[in-house]
This record gives sequence, C-alpha cells and structure tokens, in this order.
Amino acid sequence: MEKTTEKEKSRFYFTNREIALIAAFFALMIMAGFIWFAGPLLGIALHGILWGIILITAAIVIGKKYTILTLGVIYTLIDFSSANMYGGTLTALNTLAGAIVLEAILQMASPYASKLKLDLIGIFLFGLVSRTVYVFVIVFVYGMTLPLWLAAGYYILPHLITFPIGGYLGFKMGNKVKNVIESV
Repeated sequence: MEKTTEKEKSRFYFTNREIALIAAFFALMIMAGFIWFAGPLLGIALHGILWGIILITAAIVIGKKYTILTLGVIYTLIDFSSANMYGGTLTALNTLAGAIVLEAILQMASPYASKLKLDLIGIFLFGLVSRTVYVFVIVFVYGMTLPLWLAAGYYILPHLITFPIGGYLGFKMGNKVKNVIESV
C-alpha cells in the first residue's frame, strides 16, 4: 500500500481531531440558535455575537482552509431539512452565502484566520450577506411584504454591529483556546 503525502491529500481533508472539533462547533451553532426563543430583542442582540464568537473561534482553533465553508454547508443542509419558522426553507441559504464570503476573507490571511482585521471584515460581511440573503428570500421568493425600514432596521443593521463584536471576542477566545490545545 502506498503512503500518501500531505500534498496528495484532498484540500478538504480533515483529520479525526478536526472533524470532532467541527462537530463541536456545529453543535454550538445549533445551540446559539435557541437564543431566539428568548424573544426578538434578545435574539437580535445576542445572535450575531454568539455566531461571531463561534465562527471565528472555529476558524482559529481548527486552523484549516474550508473550515467555515464546511460548517456553513452542514448547517445549511440541516436547516433545509426543517422548514424555517420565519421565512421558509429557502432561507437556509443565508448561512451558506455568508459562509462563502467569510471563507474567502479568512483565506486571505496566512496562516488561516490569523489576522484580526481580516477576521472582523469577514464576519462583518458574513452578517451583511447572510442577513441580506435572508431578507431577499422572504421578500422576493416567498412574497412577504416588509417595509424597507423594517427589513433594514430589524433584519440587517443590528447584525452589522453584533457580528463584529462576536468576531472580536472570538478572535481573542480562539487564540487562547488554540494555545491551550497546542500545549496539551
């Protein structure tokens, strides 16, 4: 049997340890979604912060290209399987759209997700793209009538503040967790 070198492996290759970490961060993403049960005010305030922390921490701790894209694809597929309570099943595409943009930005840093400014730009764009896609789907695909002030002020703008806050906290937390994991 031939030995495979690191260069011969697929670019999507993750070790068992990294797969376990991806599963753990995915579980955190699911749990963060429960914040919406506390009501829209708490949901708006904390959803972006929690997701920013989780996504940036995952990118730093796992530290491998396509980590965020993998999490986005998995979350989107699971979200497709259950009709979204606010807007229909196709709103699941918002996570995938945001993950594609965030992944592209995080790959600009070398090593992956190692620069705070790029991480903050990426998570800001994640919030902008994912929430804009969400509004686009509920308005243009499902025909929900929303005034512009509500679409922007409730669904998009608050997340442009909370996602970067979470991204900053995730950057700090991710580096600490990575140092602890590497020291063990």
